[in-house]
Amino acid sequence: MSTGQQIHNEAGSHSFETINAHVNAVDIAGVTAPPAAQQTPANRAQRLVTNYAAARPILVAVAAIPFIPANWRAVITALVVMLDEVTNSFKAGKDLAIGDGTISTMEPKLPA
Repeated sequence: MSTGQQIHNEAGSHSFETINAHVNAVDIAGVTAPPAAQQTPANRAQRLVTNYAAARPILVAVAAIPFIPANWRAVITALVVMLDEVTNSFKAGKDLAIGDGTISTMEPKLPA
């Protein structure tokens, strides 16, 4: 099954109540906090992953609304698929941790 099909199938399983519960469980202060004065690429990536995880159910639900133009839904679905791939590569990058607790400087492989 493709990721696009997974998004289509999963869209019907998200009700307003489940999406609202998900958003209410998010640390809104952490998501909306201004970035640190000195940001590193790792900090920006972590903010992206955190913010996307909070917004993903909303994007999936919007992509499933039939009265939204098909091209708009296709763009939202493509964005969700791409961000799923990026965030999964960052999660996999955590496996690059070195035994002393430091993280390898190897960058995650982003989709081309």
